[in-house]
Amino acid sequence: MRHFAPWGFLSFACALAGVAPAAAQEAAADADPWVVSGGFDLIELRAGQGDDVFFWDAAFSWGNSRDQVMLVSEGGGALGNQIDETQMRLFYGRTVGNTTWLLGMRKDIKPHPRDIYAAIGVQGMVGTRLSWETYGFLSDDGRLTGEAQLIYALPITQNLYLEPRVAVGWSAQASDRDAVRAGFSEAETTLRLRYRLKPKLNIYTAIVHERLLGGTRALGRSQGEALQSTAAVIGFGFSL
Repeated sequence: MRHFAPWGFLSFACALAGVAPAAAQEAAADADPWVVSGGFDLIELRAGQGDDVFFWDAAFSWGNSRDQVMLVSEGGGALGNQIDETQMRLFYGRTVGNTTWLLGMRKDIKPHPRDIYAAIGVQGMVGTRLSWETYGFLSDDGRLTGEAQLIYALPITQNLYLEPRVAVGWSAQASDRDAVRAGFSEAETTLRLRYRLKPKLNIYTAIVHERLLGGTRALGRSQGEALQSTAAVIGFGFSL
């Protein structure tokens, strides 16, 4: 004798069991949708000794509060000339608490258009005012480099705030092509005074100081390069 009822009941029960997770996932997706965000944090002109320089730093992401796909672009050059340096970074990000873990790649467009790097990074917040980020890059020929940055936002009024930043770069190996030596190679400190014109638009003025460090500084001295520079800055930023 053939018995169909148990199999029919099991199929019905499995179908009911599958409905609840699917419905829960759909509700969760509606509550935390994927959106496009980001903008240009920096679009600025730096005037100091030597050529005036323009610089940009932008980041855009598509994702939700947990998962993101991120595109980062930065570069610049002497005003009135061609762009000297440009790079693009593409990351997948996973946010856990106040920390976002990043994995992806970096592509240099100028001055070394053939350079491709595997990239990892971590971004985070401490409270509501202090943010930090650090990255490591491994080139296709085995060069390991990295950078880190701290940013603090200090409100003065509702729309005016100070923004000090400290950034350092490092290299695990010496590279004659890049004129760096192993260790910390460069540092940049900046003090920006930003004014919020609209919720998504701000203007700023700043002072930026850059210097070579360690063995890279000694190499620069032997080659007659500038070891440090200070520049006045004006610029603006906006977000989507």
